[in-house]
Amino acid sequence: HFSPICPHCRTFKPKWDNAVSARAEQLVDQDVHFGELDCYQNYKLCQQNGVTAWPAVIAFRDGKRYAYTEGDKSEQDSLDFIDQAVKDAADAQQQQGARKYRQNSVVLDAANYTQHANSGVWLVKHYSPFCPHCNRMKPEWIKMTDELATDLAADGILFGEVNCLDNRKLCETNLVDGFPTINLFVDGRFVEEMMVKYTYEDMKEYAAKLPKRLSNGELNKTPEIVVANDNRDWDDAGDNDLAKQQAQQQEQQNVAKDDGSAANDNPLAEKPNADANNAEADGSNKKNVELGGAVDNKHDDAQVYNAEGVSVVLTEENFAEKTAKGPWFIKFYADWCPHCQQLAPVWEKLADTVKGRINIGQVNCEQTGSLCSKHGVQGYPTLKMLWEGETSDYKGSRDLENLLDYVDRIMSHPIDAESVDDLHRMQKEHEVVFVFAHDAKDSSARTTTALARVKTNAKKLFLSKQLLIAGTTELARQTLPDLNQTLPVLAALKDGKVTTFGGLLTSDDELREWFYAERFSMLPELSRENADALFYDSDYLVLAVLDSSQGLDYMKHYRDVVRSAAVMHQRGTNDGKSATVRFSWVDGTKWEGYIERVFRIRRASWPAVIIAQPNEDKYYVADTRGQPIEPSKMGIFMAVRDAMAGRLRSESNKSIIMRAVNVVGGAAKSVCLALFGSPLRILVSLTLIAILGYFALRRGRGGGRRRRLSTIGPENLVKAD
Repeated sequence: HFSPICPHCRTFKPKWDNAVSARAEQLVDQDVHFGELDCYQNYKLCQQNGVTAWPAVIAFRDGKRYAYTEGDKSEQDSLDFIDQAVKDAADAQQQQGARKYRQNSVVLDAANYTQHANSGVWLVKHYSPFCPHCNRMKPEWIKMTDELATDLAADGILFGEVNCLDNRKLCETNLVDGFPTINLFVDGRFVEEMMVKYTYEDMKEYAAKLPKRLSNGELNKTPEIVVANDNRDWDDAGDNDLAKQQAQQQEQQNVAKDDGSAANDNPLAEKPNADANNAEADGSNKKNVELGGAVDNKHDDAQVYNAEGVSVVLTEENFAEKTAKGPWFIKFYADWCPHCQQLAPVWEKLADTVKGRINIGQVNCEQTGSLCSKHGVQGYPTLKMLWEGETSDYKGSRDLENLLDYVDRIMSHPIDAESVDDLHRMQKEHEVVFVFAHDAKDSSARTTTALARVKTNAKKLFLSKQLLIAGTTELARQTLPDLNQTLPVLAALKDGKVTTFGGLLTSDDELREWFYAERFSMLPELSRENADALFYDSDYLVLAVLDSSQGLDYMKHYRDVVRSAAVMHQRGTNDGKSATVRFSWVDGTKWEGYIERVFRIRRASWPAVIIAQPNEDKYYVADTRGQPIEPSKMGIFMAVRDAMAGRLRSESNKSIIMRAVNVVGGAAKSVCLALFGSPLRILVSLTLIAILGYFALRRGRGGGRRRRLSTIGPENLVKAD
């Protein structure tokens, strides 16, 4: 605690910095951290911390002050104070651990874990206090451990629990990659994850069998890799969904013995196309996407990728060069992650199966952490499709069949229409269909170049499966009956309307921007596949939360209401200068946990309307009167207008850490004044730095689209690894 105007603070600073440098690295594993607080900027906080003079050094543990010193101390005095404070904290934690050991479920942490859990049989619950699943299973765990703890202790079997929010590294060591996770250890060695429903009955049944398994030596065997149930990653699955998942999981485990596949069944996963799943897949023949039984086999000029049929190891040194050309399906992983270990043989088999069709790569995030951060990796494993600057996240099941289906869809070719029936079939499958109409007899450079550029840009944006090629004048008239332009023409069919492309058909930039703008209907359903794009490709996202259990008439009525509001808004903001607003709807029964946790809207309040500003970490759920936004045409329209005008009270889910950034920003002002002397110099200097930083960032990112993460975006659907 210091003040920039305090002479003693200035003389103490270099001595304190030296002491911190000498201890920080060796103490980080003990979860000891150092900070500083400008009491000139934060006088009340320093007063609350009991600071009576500057400089002052205070040691806190669990948010409480337990050691204090003040004055211009020597470097050695500072080192002695740090060492004594750390020792006192460790002693207090050991005593606390000893007391906790008498509980039925022992509270374990970094300080006492080795002492206790490295001997005997331990069933350990790993959790986060902010995890909804953890909070729901907490009473079940307590009931089970209270009933069995005494009897099982006689057999040397104990229960424990670890708060992973406070003991992150311990949970990583214990192979935890989601909350809650209950792992079984014997003499400190990981044996298996408890793969049952987290109910009192199921957990009790599992635990009651442990003495017999221990006596017959089963727990001493080397653990086998099993298919993990990733239900805990999401807050949307009810008990029925979980039961179905576990039945599917057992079936997939049996399949894994034959093909090495690993599955990640998720209740929000889109069901794969049955025709595509039944198609044969091998390395020599390119698998084609079926459309109503007709297979597109007219594309023999495709480039050959992944000629060796292997997963390429990508590093900081070779990533940019390797991924500069062609499609890449990339796995970001960590060696310690159990799900990554389960995926490894599947990934190798995938690379061999898609030989010649698509590049497969892998990035070890423990060795190239900055590369993973750059690509927004928030958990392991993360699978991404990259194509020359464009990125698409894969969020489906990680078994071989679904991975192959995803590759098939991404690498699918446009459909060469033989009749208008092909268009009708596509419109049943996709809310948006793109049509490129031309005369195949026209071999002019203009037409052939336009066709090539349209195909290429649709492919790079993963939209080939939605592109129909009408190669005759007759087909062009049938697919685009109101067409009054000369061929070739590119158009988007959605919401019962035709939107034609007005730019240059040979311009990659114009084509890409148009495809981006038109790839969603006016009111798409929010899904795992499009969540990122819907949240981050516009300034505002208007999200209607609907209850599908109320029936089809209910759903149609409210979708029509929101669509009408979207049309009204679109008509009123066609100047091209207003902030971009996208409208969407979500089936609340599938995303209930996410909606309640992030937006604090319970099921009883559906239908509900949320106006999100993900890039600002803000959202609105109340109108100017403070009432929930009315799910009517005018209610939604007025709420959007008021939100854009700043007349609504915003909500935020920023964490304490995010709020601390604002505090640091205040401190930065003092630093700038000290370095540059005057506000004018600050402005000029920071402007130059910003310009240089902008171009450096563009160069480093290769001009691709990037976004920062939001506390209200779809990342909240996924566990924090």
